[in-house]
Amino acid sequence: MANFTTESEVRMKFQLINTTQVPSDLVAAGIDDAHTELLRFLDPDVDTGSPEDALILGETLLAGAHVLRSLASSDAVQQKHLVVGGQRIEEGNRFQSLMAMAEQASRLAWEALEPYLLAGPPRYVGAVTDTTPVLGED
Repeated sequence: MANFTTESEVRMKFQLINTTQVPSDLVAAGIDDAHTELLRFLDPDVDTGSPEDALILGETLLAGAHVLRSLASSDAVQQKHLVVGGQRIEEGNRFQSLMAMAEQASRLAWEALEPYLLAGPPRYVGAVTDTTPVLGED
């Protein structure tokens, strides 16, 4: 099944203009990963031949989240100056900033995709439960 979004849509939505820092292969991989992830939860009755704008937007946001996470991982190793969407992200908090942007894009993506899903993606239960000591510490 063909992807719903395109490289140009992801680049435009996230202002990923610099093709040296954000090569086409990275964006294409983000789109493929997002599409594969989306198909796991997509209702089989959804018309994928001519997807609705909200479905395209959801995949675009999800792909952008994948790209931002890749940039964060790469930046954590390389520590170079980075500009995303006209905002300069400084070295000290670049990783955290990119991961926060990715998390927000991912959340917005799943909200846009909700009407098209058979079931939503699993939530991280551990993030909302009390911590339990495993080594007998308080």
